[in-house]
Amino acid sequence: MKPRKALVTTGLVLACLLLLGWGLMATPIQAKGKEMRLLKGDLWQQMTLNSKVAFVWGMGHVVEIEKELMHRFPRLKRDSFVLKVLEGMADVPMSTVVTEVDAFYQANPDKLSTPVVQVIWDQLIKPNIKTGIAGRPLN
Repeated sequence: MKPRKALVTTGLVLACLLLLGWGLMATPIQAKGKEMRLLKGDLWQQMTLNSKVAFVWGMGHVVEIEKELMHRFPRLKRDSFVLKVLEGMADVPMSTVVTEVDAFYQANPDKLSTPVVQVIWDQLIKPNIKTGIAGRPLN
């Protein structure tokens, strides 16, 4: 198998596995008329440490796959969520991500309906980037 085809195939398999795992662990919400599942604080607090690390690790893999694809295919590069994750979380260990998310939900028990990805954005990424996605202000 050619390296490019293998990378794309691997990326698609990993993304599907992440979405499958995410869907099994998450609670349903409505988005644009379709059901979409997002992991939120109520379930996050019930997860084991290994499950939390696996979730963060899976997100990291998707980001790294997208980064590699943008490197190989420059036309894909844009000021996207993935680039903001890379910029805002450079050298942040997975254990720090888990600790910060845990701390947020413990300090804000009234915000258990906040998606974990939003907590990661607000607590870990946003404080470390200069502009938002597509160059928008960070209000």
